[in-house]
Amino acid sequence: MKRIAILMGLSAIFATGCDVFEDSKAQIEAQYLSENQELQAVIEQIREQGLEAMSQSAQAGSLAGCVVGKLDGDPMGALVEVEGALQDSASVADLANSIASLGDQEISLETIPELLKAGAETVTYLKTLLETYDLAELQSQFGTLLEQGQTKTEDIGTHLRGLIEQCN
Repeated sequence: MKRIAILMGLSAIFATGCDVFEDSKAQIEAQYLSENQELQAVIEQIREQGLEAMSQSAQAGSLAGCVVGKLDGDPMGALVEVEGALQDSASVADLANSIASLGDQEISLETIPELLKAGAETVTYLKTLLETYDLAELQSQFGTLLEQGQTKTEDIGTHLRGLIEQCN
């Protein structure tokens, strides 16, 4: 619980200081989504209602049902709730390493500088993922992804786009 509170505080600090980068990713993402209005509507609904709520209400066989199913079945699917994530070039392996390091040490004033070095997006993603999964489950799922070798050279945006583009 203490970890989540610290991560939420750090993400608030980063969110206010990184608007320039977020805006450019958000603009690129908006351009990407504007190419498919129906997909854009699904992503907006997920961001408004949450992935879990959408998984309960999306109709099977619909685009929304497919997208939600793909995202819900992937450990990183919840990241789509973060604006700009579909265009993020951050490494999946780096995010996985950050998640692994959370279990290795207690979050304290001494470890905060390491989280700060990871970057604002990483802290935001960790916060989003920790709202969905507990740390042990998250570490296990990311460990499996890395063991399968699917994500070693992939970035977060490519991974998420790959999931949702399976539904077009």
